[in-house]
Amino acid sequence: MKFDLSKLFELSARTSGAVSIACIILLFFPSSLLSFNIVDFRKDNGIWVFVVFVVAVSIWLSYLITWLSKIVMKKIKTKKTWDNYKYILKNLSKSEKLFLKEYYDKRETAVFIDLQNPVHKKLQTFNVISISAGTSLGTRFSMPGFIQPWVFKLIDKHPSYIQTKQ
Repeated sequence: MKFDLSKLFELSARTSGAVSIACIILLFFPSSLLSFNIVDFRKDNGIWVFVVFVVAVSIWLSYLITWLSKIVMKKIKTKKTWDNYKYILKNLSKSEKLFLKEYYDKRETAVFIDLQNPVHKKLQTFNVISISAGTSLGTRFSMPGFIQPWVFKLIDKHPSYIQTKQ
């Protein structure tokens, strides 16, 4: 009989958890509560049950560590994204802040983007405003667009980002 170790590591977390619990019961459960003679079984096969237990726990822990690392990486990525958004809004020019402030005060996200206006082009480059997809009702030099939802969320939390010194 051929034993393939790679197949062992493909076990699921549930299976390895169930095997771990079964090994714990076989190794550590009080013999007085079991209906069969577990002492002889432990004496004859205890080392093998312990090896299976160690392998099952290690597989289960590898799944746990992988799951936790994915959660942490997702949190780090989200934090980096919001830090980039904050940096973009903090470093806008006065004219760009005035443009956003005008729409923020009215709570309007729909805008007409002037394709020749450098303020609009910069905001579009930094994904602050975007051109709407689909059928366009714009003219040759202006297109319908919208202010990204993250902009208003960030301004709601930090209104100073669009304040200009008069």
